Amino acid sequence: MLAAGQAAACPRPEGWTGGARIDGTLWTAWWRSEPAPIPVGEHFSIRFHLCGPPVGRVGVRGWMPDHRHGMNYRPAVTLDGLSGTAEGLMFHMPGRWQLILDVRGAAGSDKLVAETVPE
Repeated sequence: MLAAGQAAACPRPEGWTGGARIDGTLWTAWWRSEPAPIPVGEHFSIRFHLCGPPVGRVGVRGWMPDHRHGMNYRPAVTLDGLSGTAEGLMFHMPGRWQLILDVRGAAGSDKLVAETVPE
């Protein structure tokens, strides 16, 4: 569980415009896509910043819950402390997608889910 006030203590990263926040159990994340909005059928990347305990690994994936399948691509994730990028994502069809950050560290693991619809 997040310590009292930890989620509130995770402000938007300085200099960021746009993007969204995801509150998890152990971590809170800010993320934004490049380009924004996310295009259908074209590669895009995301930048993210986490608040919480130290992070060992972050996996990023897309899931289409209405069709029960994921992406056809596996993004490359680069992590620098609590910030990172994921490159090579593609939402290959229109509709509702979930962007999922699988975060792992010594404190445990967390699955942060953001709902999004590419344009």
